[in-house]
Amino acid sequence: MSRQRGVRKITVDRDPSYAPCAYLICKVTGPRGKYDWDTRDEATTVLVQTDWDYPGVASTFGWVPCRKCRATDGTVDCEHRTASEMIADARAYLDRIAGRKFVEDPGYFRGTSGESQP
Repeated sequence: MSRQRGVRKITVDRDPSYAPCAYLICKVTGPRGKYDWDTRDEATTVLVQTDWDYPGVASTFGWVPCRKCRATDGTVDCEHRTASEMIADARAYLDRIAGRKFVEDPGYFRGTSGESQP
């Protein structure tokens, strides 16, 4: 079964020799089960460099900052966890799923050129 027209998939990956200490959101091509992406193509990647961005990116891929209250985005303390704990947890989650989890693009890329959102 082919993907629906207009539905773009993304993954998060790492490429330490190209973007040390960072993650890359990559636009995925190819049919399901044979996805492909290029961490070095700036037209189809978005650099995630600051740790404050980890919770938002991780949430895009299914991570939840605080399962007890769901009252934070992961960058602000809640009753149960500090922002530092959640940022570290988001980073660990991104490490676990890098290149392994694929989701529909919520808006990191628009058009067919791979141009990133402002």
